Amino acid sequence: MSLINLAIRQAAQSQCRYKIGAVLAAGSRVIVTACNKQRNSPLIDHRNSTFHAEEAALRRARTSSVTTIYVARVNASGLPMMARPCPDCVKKLASAGISRAYYTVSGSVIGEMAIGVDDCAYGQHGRFSATRMDGGY
Repeated sequence: MSLINLAIRQAAQSQCRYKIGAVLAAGSRVIVTACNKQRNSPLIDHRNSTFHAEEAALRRARTSSVTTIYVARVNASGLPMMARPCPDCVKKLASAGISRAYYTVSGSVIGEMAIGVDDCAYGQHGRFSATRMDGGY
């Protein structure tokens, strides 16, 4: 899965404490990449001090043909960590028409989440599963 590797590289570029990257794709074609970004000082508003990577990618996307998002988080050593989209991001992804999310879990494990219209309307958190990817990252 080279698109999850691209999300990992985006996460490594983040200047935030929790380094998260996202790739929006239509099939195997990359539409936009982004990492989480500082919005304001955490001293001003610690609950809303960053744009999540998913939100940053959606804001940059100029097309509605996007159907899949790849999300990755890395620790200080650059190793993949859990990056499952939060409930607010799931709502935003569902509203944008994203139907599937792949995310790092740990090591070479990739999670998969189906996102539907119900997630947008009722604020649910998608249906998910995790699988081990052979060959690692």
